[in-house]
Amino acid sequence: TVSVAEGIRQNRDNQKKEFIEHFFSTMQFVMAGNDTEGLRYGTIETREKYYLTWKESSDIENPLDRALAQLCRKARFLELIHDFIVFDAGVKKLCRHNQYFGVRAAQPYVKQREGGIIWHTQGSGKSLVMVWLAKWIRENATDPRVLIVTDRTELDEQIEKVFKGV
Repeated sequence: TVSVAEGIRQNRDNQKKEFIEHFFSTMQFVMAGNDTEGLRYGTIETREKYYLTWKESSDIENPLDRALAQLCRKARFLELIHDFIVFDAGVKKLCRHNQYFGVRAAQPYVKQREGGIIWHTQGSGKSLVMVWLAKWIRENATDPRVLIVTDRTELDEQIEKVFKGV
C-alpha cells in the first residue's frame, strides 16, 4: 500500500542517528518494493535517486516477486554480496544488472584466454565493471595480470582514481 519511493525514504530515515542507525551498519542491501512497482535496491546511505532496479527477463508477472526471485535467489544473492560490492573511496557501491551480466559474460572468455568486448555507454559503470572483472581475474587465474589501455588522458585519470579508491 506504500509507494517504493516512500519505502526508500523510510529506510533512509531509519538510518539516521536518532532512529536505528546502528541496525544498518552491517547491511549490504537495503530494499523497498511493492506488488505494482516492483523492487529497488541500494545499500546503506544510498540516496534515493541512486536506488537500482534489477532488469532481467522472466515469466513471473508480479514485479515484486520477479525481482525477488532474480535478485535474491540464494546462489546469486551470495555471489552479489561476495563478488559485487565494493567501497569506492569509502562509499559502498552495489552492481547494476548490466554490470553483473557483463562481468559474468566475460568470465568464460577470460578463462579460455580469448579476447572480447563489453560495449558501454557513458555513465554505465565501465570503471566498476573493470574493477569487478580484475578482482575476479586476480582470484581465479594463475599468475594473473591486468592491463588497462585507454585512449584519453581523462579516462586514464578516471580509471586510476577508481582503482585506487577501491
